[in-house]
Amino acid sequence: MTQPLLEIANMEVCYFGKPVVRDLSLRIEPGEILGIVGESGSGKSTVIRAAMGLLKNGGAVTKGEIFYKGQRITHAGDRELGKLRGPEMGMVFQNPGASLCPVRTIEKQLYETVLEHEKTSRREIRERALEIFQNMGFSRGEEILKSYPFQLSGGMNQRAGIMMAMILKPTLLLADEPTSALDVTVQAQVVKEMMKMRETYGTAIVMVTHNIGLVEHMADKVAVMRQGSLVEYGTREEITGSPRQEYTKKLQKAVLRLNRGQR
Repeated sequence: MTQPLLEIANMEVCYFGKPVVRDLSLRIEPGEILGIVGESGSGKSTVIRAAMGLLKNGGAVTKGEIFYKGQRITHAGDRELGKLRGPEMGMVFQNPGASLCPVRTIEKQLYETVLEHEKTSRREIRERALEIFQNMGFSRGEEILKSYPFQLSGGMNQRAGIMMAMILKPTLLLADEPTSALDVTVQAQVVKEMMKMRETYGTAIVMVTHNIGLVEHMADKVAVMRQGSLVEYGTREEITGSPRQEYTKKLQKAVLRLNRGQR
């Protein structure tokens, strides 16, 4: 068996001593797409925040381990994780305001992000950014780059966040409800671009969403969470084709799917 890209083993996460994720174990293989689904409050976003070392306000991993490429990162510091964030592990936040500075343009933040990890020209960075926007079916990339976050809509900030997470071509992309602020047509374009990253660069993706239709469309494996616990975990065909839990069946009935009827 090959070494997993990311492994979470028997992890518990607590906020102020209260468990919000319990005894959770997941493996993400190189190039694999894992969908983590569940209702709000199920703990799914906490899982990827723990992996990125971004638990705040009283949150902590209190049991278990997290490994990236075999390296234990459970309680790694900001300096160690800083080397991984960006070129190794990228993240798309549900709330773009969590990752964007309100007093600098998107373009300036983009340059700072890329130049921290690689030597290249601003022209090259700009061209790469515009190409990502174009691949997402969005022709107003120039407008986004020149704007401050407060001048943009939620959907446009979301596009900026997705572009910035993708531009360093990370080995692992962690996406927290990345299409929640976008309409259905744009959702499909964004999902297509994320899958293109996997095809082109071998990027593995962990997609956190309440919409099981998204993971039904793109995931290799699916993890279903409820109230902090993993209730189903397996291949897409197993989970979406023959779910064992009534909870999973309810999630399937509750959402709009992309390309309904297609797999």
